[in-house]
Amino acid sequence: MAPLTSPCFVKRISPSPSGPPARRPQRQLTYVSPDSTRPQSSSWPTLHFATKGACMTRLTADSHLTVSFDVACKRRYDYVVLGGGGTAAAFVTGVLARRPTARILVLEQGSFLLPSHVQNLGVAFQPLMSAAAATPWRSEGELDLVSQVPFLGGRTLVWSGSVPEPSRDHLRRWPESIVDDLDDHWEEARSWLGARPATSLAAEFGSLHEQLRDRVFDVSRRNPHLLTPRRPEELDAPLAHPEDASGMTSKFSAIGPLLRAASEAPAFDIVTSCFVEQLVGHHGSITHVSTSLGSLDIGDAALILALGTSEATGLVLRSQNTVDAGHAGRNLAANSASFFMCRIPRDAFAGLSTEGPELAALYVDGRTEQREFHLHVSAVATTDRDRDLERVYRLMPDMFGDETPALVTDENHVVLIVHGLAEIAGKGSAPDASRIEIDSDITVGRFHLDTADSEAWDSLDECADQILDRLSGGASIEYWERTSRTWVSRLESRRMPFAFHETGTLWMGNESSGAVTDEDGRLRGSSNVYVLGGAAFPTRGSWNPFLTMVALSRRLSRTLEQSHMVSG
Repeated sequence: MAPLTSPCFVKRISPSPSGPPARRPQRQLTYVSPDSTRPQSSSWPTLHFATKGACMTRLTADSHLTVSFDVACKRRYDYVVLGGGGTAAAFVTGVLARRPTARILVLEQGSFLLPSHVQNLGVAFQPLMSAAAATPWRSEGELDLVSQVPFLGGRTLVWSGSVPEPSRDHLRRWPESIVDDLDDHWEEARSWLGARPATSLAAEFGSLHEQLRDRVFDVSRRNPHLLTPRRPEELDAPLAHPEDASGMTSKFSAIGPLLRAASEAPAFDIVTSCFVEQLVGHHGSITHVSTSLGSLDIGDAALILALGTSEATGLVLRSQNTVDAGHAGRNLAANSASFFMCRIPRDAFAGLSTEGPELAALYVDGRTEQREFHLHVSAVATTDRDRDLERVYRLMPDMFGDETPALVTDENHVVLIVHGLAEIAGKGSAPDASRIEIDSDITVGRFHLDTADSEAWDSLDECADQILDRLSGGASIEYWERTSRTWVSRLESRRMPFAFHETGTLWMGNESSGAVTDEDGRLRGSSNVYVLGGAAFPTRGSWNPFLTMVALSRRLSRTLEQSHMVSG
């Protein structure tokens, strides 16, 4: 999935405690609104945020869309899904499309926060893009594990919407049977997400987009590290913006499909504010899940881990007395990142509209000899900030950072947001592999970049500079310096301290390869635990993984429902 890119993440895990691990404490979310100094609390991690210039109230889902933990304990389910984010929504809706009466329970660690993607709700909600993040783990390697969004909908509440489809070459180190199966699900995944090129979203992706696209295409033909598409249009960023009944598009978030399923499916339940602590069972079969609300007997249900990579891996490692974790936690792969904002005088681009904003969104693929990388290049041009701010906010792929809405609506410049991601490769079960571990019940991430990883990051930065030189046409370029909060002619650092799109720690494959899960994603040594999301990826490139996660979720829903039909 697309990363959280705000530089405002705060580590909230103290150094490893001594002595025996204590039971995970009840966590509190504290929210401060501008009209009140009294914190309001509900369960989950400690967060502090204040809206800027607007009074904001935490939204509450209708009670009929969720059930209590006590009610769920009295029911029997076909599937118990851990996690209420994008992969959970893809799996649930895939099952319900085949069998509308399927009995499904989703256990979500957080509460209900928003009814849609934060950019669909207007710029007043923008501070939530960083404030809704939490970091319930520790990092001890060269890069930190990125934050989670612990609310129903997960990271899809704030993501960029980027949904590139990896080629078979991108997946060349995946088991062939999985890649063949994915060919049956790409179209289904694109349709569900509303995937479309940026130019089909709105008329605002017009002259500026075409000018930038043509210049980037020219650079790609001359730079051996950039993959040259067959035609410039293939540089259009693929974005997830499904249409509503009126034909209007909005940025995809999993919260919509989940709440629709909760209101329409007769046997689909959601329990929120329920943190799963451990899996319990015997002889490889999980029979109970231990949660912050108590123990849940799952009966004969299939248990679906639709959690983020760090969360799923931590849960498996905490459950080693019940499940054979094997090499769980190794093979950690991710993306290093260089993010920055810059501006070029408006007159460096001809024929830009003054009647409304002009936007651009490009996806540029690159590769070194051993690694992959890519660049997202987004841009805004406007002559009237007050008129265009809301429209720009709703359509731009990336609007992270509290200052971003004001900065990108510069009436005298074209402002570019450049996000580059480079591959950090996993190393399977090798002893020197980057990994996720458990230390006194705390999840710990350890990233170690090798020479090839570092070379890819260097190449990414070099390509970004070459692209900007061509885009500016010789005009001056200024960069936003976050620390001094000023525009400068040279940026000292663009590299982020976080590793994004973490994957691979519960990877799929055959047993001889040391894979933690089989080619269906079933945890080895377990008869009823399946892993979805990035944790199950055999390898990682640089492409945004969410479309692939959705396709894998639909693949598993088909596989398990076919088994259900056979077993009767």
